[in-house]
Amino acid sequence: TGFDGKGVVVGIVDTGIDRDHPDFEGRIAAWRDLIDENADAAHDPNGHGTHVAGIAAGSGAAGGGRYKGVAPQAMLVIARALDAEGGGRTSTVMAGIEWAIDNGAQVVNISLGGPPYPADGTDALSVLCNAAVEAGIVVCVAAGNMGPAGHTIGAPSAARRVITVGASESTAGDPADRVAGFSSRGPTGDGSAKPELVFPGVGIVSARAAGTGLGRPVDAHYTALRGTSQATPFATGAVALLLSANPRLKPDEI
Repeated sequence: TGFDGKGVVVGIVDTGIDRDHPDFEGRIAAWRDLIDENADAAHDPNGHGTHVAGIAAGSGAAGGGRYKGVAPQAMLVIARALDAEGGGRTSTVMAGIEWAIDNGAQVVNISLGGPPYPADGTDALSVLCNAAVEAGIVVCVAAGNMGPAGHTIGAPSAARRVITVGASESTAGDPADRVAGFSSRGPTGDGSAKPELVFPGVGIVSARAAGTGLGRPVDAHYTALRGTSQATPFATGAVALLLSANPRLKPDEI
């Protein structure tokens, strides 16, 4: 359609980003390391955040365009809120979301989550996400990987105003799209239907942070991962395309 996310700012709250990966060259508008405040450059010792950012907005440069993200010209603001093992505190994640919004993010990707299960949306992180949406920011949150059982939506994916994203999969012999077995199911603790959407979440090849071995490495620059963490940046990238096409769209319209 001619839209590529240009002019849109995407916020990624995760494990950081490999600033030297060719797929992000010239498009990291701002970064902050909330785990190591003494860090002198954006980095990602885990690899999860780099992979997520690549799905949403990687240019595919390192692979000749083969592994291009959904919105390859969007700008990125990166908040490292998770440590090298992928863990972190709720308060740090909340600070990362607030920082990303303060630095221009129009859509924020949150490929993380936690208890309680099922959550009812009254936890502090969910309340913050709802407030962000009410302020005009689109928020996309991973549903979680605790399926196929129901009542497995945690926080902040239980937040009513966010776009909660589950994972779909298909096989070479059967290309029909279906909900992945691991993808968390609702309803939430307050009876809301979640997730709103599913996007592909199995065998997703995206940017690999240098020195990390997360997933199934394809080569020095790319690796394959599965999870609702991978499905969510597909939604985030799609939001960036919509905002690129029409910057006046409000979160509810998106």
